[in-house]
Amino acid sequence: MSVTNLYCEGGPKSIDIRVIRQLLPKCEIHPLGGKTSSFLSSIIADRDRQPNLACLVDHDFDCQDWPITNEPIRCVYDQIWVGWAWERKEIENYLIDPVVVRKALGKKAPSDSEYQNALDQAAQKIAAYSAARTALACEKFKNLWGDKVRQGHSFPPKLGEDYCEVRIAEIVRKYKGERIVSEKDVQGKFRDLLPKFKSAGSRFQNYLHYFAGKDLLYAMRDKLGDWGFEDSSNKKHPEEVFIERVVTRIERTDGVWEWLPEWKKLRQLIEETDFSES
Repeated sequence: MSVTNLYCEGGPKSIDIRVIRQLLPKCEIHPLGGKTSSFLSSIIADRDRQPNLACLVDHDFDCQDWPITNEPIRCVYDQIWVGWAWERKEIENYLIDPVVVRKALGKKAPSDSEYQNALDQAAQKIAAYSAARTALACEKFKNLWGDKVRQGHSFPPKLGEDYCEVRIAEIVRKYKGERIVSEKDVQGKFRDLLPKFKSAGSRFQNYLHYFAGKDLLYAMRDKLGDWGFEDSSNKKHPEEVFIERVVTRIERTDGVWEWLPEWKKLRQLIEETDFSES
């Protein structure tokens, strides 16, 4: 018996759901919006009706380093195994992977070297901001700031380390309430994490896992526009055009789970895991 129903983050037409449906065509996908405690607890309650129900959720920013295995990570809630989390931060981290871009876009993709260089430069640009977002997430604070650059995503006008410390302090002051955590506590967490996010650091070396794919995409906006990923009506930004082309191609292709080891492993886990026995 395999997993038959999967609760996922995102809306019915979100890129998360569109990609997951193509990776797992035999599984019924239920988009439930954002990941909350009620989202996860509902899986436990609803297994009374459908034992082989599980979830697939974003990894989000993680305080702990983990060994990269290219496999989904077990998701446990209230000491119960409820499904899996992506090993990478979010779905965009897979869609901007050079392997996926090359397979999805074929001859219309940028050259391998140009694309890899643009991705590396984007990671360098957002390194300090990524460390700051992680520090805030570890301490359970709002972990992004800046101008709204497209629907559902904001990005800061400045990215330097000093500016990140200033914004961390502002966020802690605004949202801490009666919590005993201080601005300096979170700034200290940021400084502790920062070496890992710089070019020689372990998290930078695996930025497709640890950095936010949406941030990497925005940091490549100008380059993507230079490569021709533009909307003639000017209603969509280059990164939106780029991702839509990748996702559309995924939807039109059979066997896309073969493209990445984690996608292949996810499909195997869905087919072979029987929660009705637990």
